[in-house]
Amino acid sequence: MLLALLSTTAIYLTPLDAYVPEIEQALTDNFDEPVKIHHLKLEALPLPHMTLEDVAIGDKSALSLQSVGIYFDLWSLLRSQRVIRRLALNRGSVTEEQLAKILAWVPSSSSVPEATLRLDELQFNDIRVVMPGLTLEPMRGQVNFASDSSLSRAWIVLPRQQGVVQFYPRPGGGYQVDAGLQYWSLPGYPEWVADSLSIKGVLADDQFKIDNFSARMLGAQVDGTAHLAWQPDWQAEVQLNEFGGDLERLLPLLGVHVKAAGMLRATGHLEAHSASAHELPGKLGFDLDVDVRNASVRLPLQARRDLLVDSARSHVTGTLQEFRFDKLTGKLYGGTLNGTAAVQRSKHLLDADVAFSNVSLQRLVEALSRDVMLTGRLDGQAKLATVMNQFDRFPANVQLDGRFHAKNGVVSKLDLVQAASNPLKSGNKGGKTRFDELSGLLSVDGNGYHLRELKVSSGAVHATGRLDISPQLQLNGLLDTDLKGTAALVSMPLVVSGTVSDPVLHPTGSTLAGAAVGTALLGPGLGTALGIKLGNLFHRLFGIKSEKAEDRNKSQEQPGAAKQHQ
Repeated sequence: MLLALLSTTAIYLTPLDAYVPEIEQALTDNFDEPVKIHHLKLEALPLPHMTLEDVAIGDKSALSLQSVGIYFDLWSLLRSQRVIRRLALNRGSVTEEQLAKILAWVPSSSSVPEATLRLDELQFNDIRVVMPGLTLEPMRGQVNFASDSSLSRAWIVLPRQQGVVQFYPRPGGGYQVDAGLQYWSLPGYPEWVADSLSIKGVLADDQFKIDNFSARMLGAQVDGTAHLAWQPDWQAEVQLNEFGGDLERLLPLLGVHVKAAGMLRATGHLEAHSASAHELPGKLGFDLDVDVRNASVRLPLQARRDLLVDSARSHVTGTLQEFRFDKLTGKLYGGTLNGTAAVQRSKHLLDADVAFSNVSLQRLVEALSRDVMLTGRLDGQAKLATVMNQFDRFPANVQLDGRFHAKNGVVSKLDLVQAASNPLKSGNKGGKTRFDELSGLLSVDGNGYHLRELKVSSGAVHATGRLDISPQLQLNGLLDTDLKGTAALVSMPLVVSGTVSDPVLHPTGSTLAGAAVGTALLGPGLGTALGIKLGNLFHRLFGIKSEKAEDRNKSQEQPGAAKQHQ
């Protein structure tokens, strides 16, 4: 016991720093780079071993370690070939090149018959691997070597990801890689977190071929194959065999400021090319076929309900910064939609050119407003540009131009027949107007909604005109209304005023004045009718001219407004 105690004490008291220059020179010769060691000591517990403290390799400390532990097989010290049971690298950083040198040097140091040194196990704890444009999180792991110094098995544990990556040598060269990770995220993209990720592939030379990967990410299931290479530059190719998830969790990744729910599925190809691994996700290009089912979309407006989309399909191409929807088709509210769209994430800009047919007006309008009631089937087309992150400025963030045509419906809160039949009434409210056809041009901008070339036609009435709706939902319009089957009243121009929730119809001032004069001169009935005709004549001679001048003034002001909008 006394001898054991003295031996242990001697280990700690023996000065070894005098041997540091000799060890530094030996390691420098092996690595062809300068090696610096701050301190050398022997320790007895848990097993006798040597510790090199504060080790740096390379002019710029490409490899910097807090300590290196060397555990010898004590019995091998009596034989010609010494065996290092374990070489432990503790806490520090190492470059990709230095790591490759270590792994290459270890087998080569004992691969010849006369080699005097052999390593059984290389262990690393809290080591950070630094690659061009990418620094991996601290890892711990182990590399085991066979008696002939060939690689037997290697494994790496990523502490934060709670996962293990294992490597096995392949007979034909390279390594079989099996990885299982949890809570893994792309380096530099912490919001892209995979709840689970499994990978099987082959690592050889400067490339990694993934035969199969499967992941659960943001509620989505992803399966496919991939190929990753990093010499001379980083390249990545991914084949998506299946991608399916919830729109509500996926859209925020694209910077889309619209809430949506529903199931999205996609298949296709992704690829990226970059000088560094960190830049790869930002340069990812994709070519996908996307299918959306049972979706609901809530625009950041005071909409009454979510917009419902039964299904939508599109071919999507581009990058995460700019992408385009081609061959866009959809089914919604009993009708169909088709067209194209493009998104610029940097400008939060959406451009779309779509056509729609046989859409239920009632279901669509009920989702958007409580104040308007429209029924019928809607056809049309529209071009739309909107800044998606500025819906608080709506409609100033939207520029829309389109044409619409509705059939066999009803407009509530407006009764054109009643208003045209009672020209002397100060204002007509309520009621409804049935139509066989309702058509016109619609534009939306910062000044509100504008309907031009508006036409309403049914068995009882025919009307043409215009209507403007301000951002505050104030109405300002004019309709030239003809009552069919009425010989006395050929045409009745009606002014539309009030609000969307409380519209008012009344004849123009010239029509009222003519009706009053005709009634006074010739009495009610025929006199009123002739007065209205005379008033209409003045309206057509002066009122329409005035309206055209007003529209011309608006059109002169519009380019400035449009320019400001753009």
